Amino acid sequence: MCIIASVPKGANIDKETLETMWKHNSDGAGISWIDEKGKIRVYKTMKLKPFLQKFSEVHKKYGRTADMLVHMRIATHGSVCMDNNHPFNVDTQTVFAHNGILPTQFHPPAKRDISDTRYFNETFLQYQKLAALDDSRYIDHLGSVIGSFNKLVILTANPKLRRDSYIINESSGEWSDGVWYSNDSYLEYSAKMKWGTKSYVNTLTEPAKSKPVKRDQGKSCTIGTDAHDTIQLFDVEVCDSWGLIPESAWSNEECADTIVDMMMTYGYDAPQDMMEDFMWHVRDNKIKCQKCNAEMDVNQYWPDCGADCVNYTDGDHLEAIDVSDVDFQHPEKADDINEDWFVVDSVEDEVDITAQEAKIEQQKLFGKGI
Repeated sequence: MCIIASVPKGANIDKETLETMWKHNSDGAGISWIDEKGKIRVYKTMKLKPFLQKFSEVHKKYGRTADMLVHMRIATHGSVCMDNNHPFNVDTQTVFAHNGILPTQFHPPAKRDISDTRYFNETFLQYQKLAALDDSRYIDHLGSVIGSFNKLVILTANPKLRRDSYIINESSGEWSDGVWYSNDSYLEYSAKMKWGTKSYVNTLTEPAKSKPVKRDQGKSCTIGTDAHDTIQLFDVEVCDSWGLIPESAWSNEECADTIVDMMMTYGYDAPQDMMEDFMWHVRDNKIKCQKCNAEMDVNQYWPDCGADCVNYTDGDHLEAIDVSDVDFQHPEKADDINEDWFVVDSVEDEVDITAQEAKIEQQKLFGKGI
């Protein structure tokens, strides 16, 4: 998973923390800032050394007068390449970065080698009226669209807006020394990166390169009883090495089917991403909470945690399910957007071909009926 750092003016990230962030998220980095002319600037790189140098230069010159935005990537959709690095331009005055895996309607079609974040920008965010960011209802609206387990940071030089930075689903991240981080992978040894940085960087991912790279996912490993129900061998090995899902669990039909069903429900392509994001693991062929060991309630799509568990949810997780409902549609043109910007209406008579193709590809991947 990626990490975002929203750096308010006057705050800073030390070199050691930036290096730790990179060790956990080494598929490219980007930084955005507002220059002396009030213009948004973006710098992206595939290597750590030039990033550290650029961050130091930018912070020294602009860090006291304006906010900065930092992103480091772990690829889940699309190649490891400069084009898929964050931040992305929404318009000439605004950029954004994303952390998480977006609902299925924002997953790109199989033939398009782009990230889910770029696809989200192309099909949704670029058509939004971001001048509304100062209204808390709009912030809540964006949070409900992406689901509570995704985070966005928007950096803007738009003079109509009151602030430089806007954080979507802020409560899903954490503040440390005046900087907001989208997860705790800025720490050397963290809950999110509990498997250790050395094995994660050096054996489970390729080093970042300056040209497009697609990871070798290896041969398919069949799970369940149907030949079309497949999870990549790469994912099986990662889940086992991270202590999330024992390799033997995939041989249990009920357990394997439950994992795949949950992936479909929440829009995940890789089981390790889902398990780490939600703090789940598999023990005794059951999905359980990592914190209290409560078993999965398949009717509620969540472990039956007690109120004293940090993983307890009072129905908030259902937002991620509701937002990926088949009836949810996205406008293809700015003219299609309702004037009430905080309400997105369903389109009953028109079909969003791009979004439907993406959903069909996801359903084919897991062998589900359409």
